[in-house]
Amino acid sequence: MTTDHEHTGPTRLSPTRLSRRHVLKIGGATLGALSVGTRAWAQAPKPGGSFISAQSTEATGLDPQLVPAFSRSRRSPMMYNQLVRYDGDMNPVPELAESWQISPDGLQWTFKLRQGVKFHDGQEMTSADVKFTFDRLFEKSPGKSDFVAVDKVEPDGRYAVKFLTKEPFAGLLAALGGFWGFIISEAGIKKHGDLNKAALGTGPFMLEDWKVEQQMVLKKNPSYFRKGLPYVDQLTLRVIPDEANIVAALRTGQIHHAFIEDNKNFNLLKEEKTLTGYRSSRLGYDYLNINASRGPLKDVRVRQAISWTIDRSQVMRVAASGFGRLTAPATAPMKQWQLPEDQWMRYYKPDVDKAKKLMADAGFASGFTVKLCVIPTFPTMVSGAPVVAAQLKRIGITAEIENVEYAVWIKRWLAKDFDMTMNTTPGYADPDTAFFRALHSTKGQNWNSWSVPELDALMEEGRRTMDQKKRKEIYDRVQILILENVPHLWLFSAETIDFTQASVKGFKQHPTTLLYGFEGVWLDKA
Repeated sequence: MTTDHEHTGPTRLSPTRLSRRHVLKIGGATLGALSVGTRAWAQAPKPGGSFISAQSTEATGLDPQLVPAFSRSRRSPMMYNQLVRYDGDMNPVPELAESWQISPDGLQWTFKLRQGVKFHDGQEMTSADVKFTFDRLFEKSPGKSDFVAVDKVEPDGRYAVKFLTKEPFAGLLAALGGFWGFIISEAGIKKHGDLNKAALGTGPFMLEDWKVEQQMVLKKNPSYFRKGLPYVDQLTLRVIPDEANIVAALRTGQIHHAFIEDNKNFNLLKEEKTLTGYRSSRLGYDYLNINASRGPLKDVRVRQAISWTIDRSQVMRVAASGFGRLTAPATAPMKQWQLPEDQWMRYYKPDVDKAKKLMADAGFASGFTVKLCVIPTFPTMVSGAPVVAAQLKRIGITAEIENVEYAVWIKRWLAKDFDMTMNTTPGYADPDTAFFRALHSTKGQNWNSWSVPELDALMEEGRRTMDQKKRKEIYDRVQILILENVPHLWLFSAETIDFTQASVKGFKQHPTTLLYGFEGVWLDKA
């Protein structure tokens, strides 16, 4: 039987806030919008105006295939679209594709494209652009590991495209709706070489000006395929490195919105009557990344000792000011994939005596010294690292904290040039994208320089298994192997916190932290 997902009419995002009930459905946050005005529900959106958002970090580039997702992920949905998007409940919904079909053998996916969608330069998007997008991705993008099961992409006429896979690929929709699935213009690449500064997509906003480390100015795309969106005429993304200044700018009304990276600032802003706060669980997580190719860290017993000495609850209380949760390797809103809590929590209860014995068995009873890399503009890293270092000291490991600027950190991380690093990752819609790229020793990016053949085999099996129940059994075992072999330590999943001016309507958070919500934002008053 052919599986068919049909969709009629354009997909339009609601301009209402994410309610508490809605947030709880996607993973159990404490609150959605902290202040919900009943009048806003009945108001018709007002087009026009200029919207200003601020955050503490800058993108290192905007090409959705060449720049690490960590750097540009929030910005991508403003300028680009995917074939498939994941909604707030983490269900796949059509975007540039109107519908899709899967062949009975699971080896061919056919996507019917929207007609009349235009890139920012006025060129129509066709199946040729989709093929070009993925051919380029397969050739040169770090995101190609999400698609290694794909053999090739072929146009099927002007407005349909086929993904031919080497084997059934259960995670294809999640890969297409993930951080590497944004469709680019073949003509745009031929003209500009890359899209780091041109940013030529089909999205709701067009790049107008970019002063690096200062601000990025986007203007409304008048030809956007979702008629009536976006509502605002201009969107300015301002870089303010010190979050104390972001807090001040919110209080004085200089900006309309801010991502709050340091959760301690939530308490400083929550009583401000002119502001609306948003909190929700996210798919992403903070973790301690361990380079398993370096010195004592090669020994699984040492990595296990590190895991048994780390008190994750204490790290979360300090690093995220308690705004978060401990999670299984399949993180918070991915509840359908999580191990039962009693199975993963037993690995998270500190046992220093057990850790010391493992260190002695590995021949490192007297300990050793490592470098612990931290990005100084990431508050959870900065606050969490000293806690981790103090806990490691209990088993003789001296972790020397090394502050590394973001651009340098990215290069070193990708080159595996580190001992240990604090890290944070955005979220993924499927366990395949959550695990395969990071942990597969040969077909992924192998963030940890390690190899566990059984885990590789299980992740490959999970990719080609279409039956949900069987996949769950596979990924339960994957999570156990991760917890036992310790490629990196899941520390906690922090809540996403945003604040807007009360005049801002229609803002929505998303579990992946991809910023889809700005296309539906409007201003009750300029």
